[in-house]
Amino acid sequence: MKKYFLLSIFNVISFAIIAQSPISIGNSNMPSSNDTLRYTNIQLNSLGNYTQTGTNYTWNFGNITSGAEGLREYKSASATPYFVFFVLSGAYGEKIADTLVGGTGTISITKVYNFYKKQTSPVNAFVADGLGLTISGLPVPSYYSDKDELYNFPMTYPKYDSTTFKFSTIANSLLPITYSKAGYRKTTVDGWGTITTPYGTENCLRLITTQYSKDTTIVSFPIPGIPPIKIGINNYVRSYQWMTLTSKIPYFEVTGNLIGNNFTVTQARYRGYDKKINPTTGITSTDAHVAFQVYPNPVQNLLWIKNAPASETIEVLSLDGKLMMQAKSDVFGSQEFVDVSDLAAGVYLLKLSHIEGMSLIKFIKE
Repeated sequence: MKKYFLLSIFNVISFAIIAQSPISIGNSNMPSSNDTLRYTNIQLNSLGNYTQTGTNYTWNFGNITSGAEGLREYKSASATPYFVFFVLSGAYGEKIADTLVGGTGTISITKVYNFYKKQTSPVNAFVADGLGLTISGLPVPSYYSDKDELYNFPMTYPKYDSTTFKFSTIANSLLPITYSKAGYRKTTVDGWGTITTPYGTENCLRLITTQYSKDTTIVSFPIPGIPPIKIGINNYVRSYQWMTLTSKIPYFEVTGNLIGNNFTVTQARYRGYDKKINPTTGITSTDAHVAFQVYPNPVQNLLWIKNAPASETIEVLSLDGKLMMQAKSDVFGSQEFVDVSDLAAGVYLLKLSHIEGMSLIKFIKE
C-alpha cells in the first residue's frame, strides 16, 4: 500500500512539473505539404482582453462568438501552377486568392499562392519563400531575395529575435506594375501556459510578431516621355499568436494594423471549430416544429435532405447570414438533395422556408 501511495505522489509531482514547464516549438510543429487545417473566425466585439500575458498563465477565450469557418491548405509545389519554379527549393504553396484582377480588361491576375518552406540553413526557421501569380494565363513566380523568417527555432520562452526581409515581383511585359516590400520583423515570446477556445484547451507559447515593411508600387506607362509613378507606404502589421505543439498554425491569433502606438484589430480566429455547435457527422435540425436530417456532413457534392418539409425556398447561407446560393432541390425516391459542389470549402447554413416558418441546419463543405 505504501509503495502505491508513493508512486501516486510521484506521478502527481511529475505531472505538476510538466504542466508548469513551457513547451518548445520547432520546425516539426509547422505546417507541411498537403496539410489541410481548419480555422474559425470570431466576432471582434466578443474578443475581450487578449494583451495580458505571463508565465504559467491561463488564457480563456472559450466564450467568444464564432463566425465563418475556413480552411488553410498547403499544397505541394507539384499540385500548383508553379511546379517548375518552386519544386527544387522544397517550398509548398497556399492559395490566398482565386482572382485579384478579373479578366474583363486586357490583364487578369489569378491563382495567387504564397510559398513557404522549412529550412535549417543558414538559420533554422519556417520562412516565406515566394509568390506565384498567373498573369493573363501565364504563370509568373516571384521570390524573396532575403527570406522572411516567420518563426525562428527553437521557439521557447523567453525569446526575442529580429530579422530582415526583401521581396519584389519580377518585371513582366504583361503587367506594367511592380510591387516590392522590404523591412524587418520583430518577434517576442512573452508568455506561456494554457489556452482555451471553443475547440479545446492546449499548452501554449504566446508571442507577438510585428512586420515593419515599406511597400512600394511602381506603375510604368507604355508611352514615351511619361516616367513611371512610384508610390511607397509604410505597412506595419502586428499579430498576437498562441502556438501549440499540434495545431501547426496559431491555435489563436489576433491580427491588425499598427499606426504609431495605435493597434487596430482587423481579424481574430482560432484553430479548429466550435465543438458546441459544429457538427462533424450527419445531424438533425433542432427546430421545434420541423425535424429533418442532412447527410453526408461534411459533404463534397450532393447534400441529401431526409424528412424535409414541403419547402417554398431552399437557400444556402454563410454563417454571417449572407446568401451564397438559391438552391434547387431534386428528388430521388422519397429523398431530396441539393448540389453544393460549386461552393468553396467552409461551413454553411441550409435554410428551408416552409409552412411552419423557417428552419436552419449547419453543414460543412469540403
